[in-house]
Amino acid sequence: PGMGQTAGGATDAGGANSQPEQFQSTIGCALAFAAVFVRFGYLHETLVVLARTKLYLLYVFAAPALLAALLGGGLGRTLRGRPGLYWLGFAAWIGACIPFSVWRSGSFYLWLGYMKVGPVALLTIAGLTVTWRQCRAMMWAFALACGMSIANGLLFGKQLQGGERTALTFGSIGNSNDFAAHLLMLAPFLLWIALSRRLFLVRLAALAGIAMALGLIVKTASRGAMVALAIDLLVFFWRGTARQRIALCLLAPVALSALLVIVPRDTWRRLSSLSTREAGVGDAIAAEAVASASLRQHLWLKGLQYAVEHPIFGVGPGLFADYEGSSEKTVGTHGYYMAPHNSYTQVASECGFPGLLLFVAGIVSSWRLLNRTYRTARGRPECEDIRTVAFCVMLSTIGFCTAAIFLSLAYTFYLPALAGLAIAISRAADREFAVRAESALA
Repeated sequence: PGMGQTAGGATDAGGANSQPEQFQSTIGCALAFAAVFVRFGYLHETLVVLARTKLYLLYVFAAPALLAALLGGGLGRTLRGRPGLYWLGFAAWIGACIPFSVWRSGSFYLWLGYMKVGPVALLTIAGLTVTWRQCRAMMWAFALACGMSIANGLLFGKQLQGGERTALTFGSIGNSNDFAAHLLMLAPFLLWIALSRRLFLVRLAALAGIAMALGLIVKTASRGAMVALAIDLLVFFWRGTARQRIALCLLAPVALSALLVIVPRDTWRRLSSLSTREAGVGDAIAAEAVASASLRQHLWLKGLQYAVEHPIFGVGPGLFADYEGSSEKTVGTHGYYMAPHNSYTQVASECGFPGLLLFVAGIVSSWRLLNRTYRTARGRPECEDIRTVAFCVMLSTIGFCTAAIFLSLAYTFYLPALAGLAIAISRAADREFAVRAESALA
């Protein structure tokens, strides 16, 4: 009975909650659930395409969810986890860099936009997800968002550059690389369903979703995403159970064979083109891939250079492209006017090394919370569900953070949201460990 009450949200570690508190917690978590599904499934952007009008769903759900979190003590719950301190500190540091920016108004509007997504995602998830049952509900929200994203890829995907790359026809993740990183972050939540659900049809549907997500990731021809996917597979093999490792060894050749048949040959050619020696004469696909890699290397080096030249406040949040374009003469009389294509050098060059320190600390502290929960649950058979949750969120985090090495995603909501989830899982799991230990002794 004790375990059931805690998992269901009727009691907390300190005793019974009042009926108004239970109601407030339920409503707040429902708002957070809806906000996560709308935001990560990009439902609001999909409806713009289908209905030809803006329904402002994010304001409908995210604004009340944030208010519920603030009124219900969500800020305190968020700040009790180190990732919350680091990510809110990062948001504050972006604001502190504005007076020293090479274009203050440009940096101000970027900071304003970030405040609407990053801290909001952190506070609503960490502040409103309290019990273990609510953690599982939040996992479902991310999983359903993955399903929505896969549907968007299948329905609204388009072929670029002669057919070797897949991208979306609309939205803020229409770029092939961004779409691949988005799926890498969400696919492990489908894996959680496949590993934890008892109903065969539900597990089968989750596995089918993972297969479609992998197909879409490969079809984007994002080489950074392929590196991230390889890292995820290594982590899965390292941290997975013996049965999961055997399943991976058996399924990997089948999945690779299917991808070789489904994915166009031009896509594989782009993925394998990493140097000028691999680009044959007249091979436009390989030549484009090599040129892209060369450009990314140039931008990466410039990011390091600007970080060293402006070590405290950077050139200004969101201004790498403008600064590089106006101060370099790589292309005639100007530079490329392009983003750095590396989230870490993006932060270092635009917000200085203090900003980079907060950014990396937010990621590392989130990982440590999840890893601590995973290690505690691993040795306890009655906590297998907790181990699976922590394991899948760790896969999501490492996959996205690896993809971020090749993309400019520093000011998006993904990492603060994962941090909020890590805080909620760690807090709820600690309660579950205590209650389940007492139940086992009884």
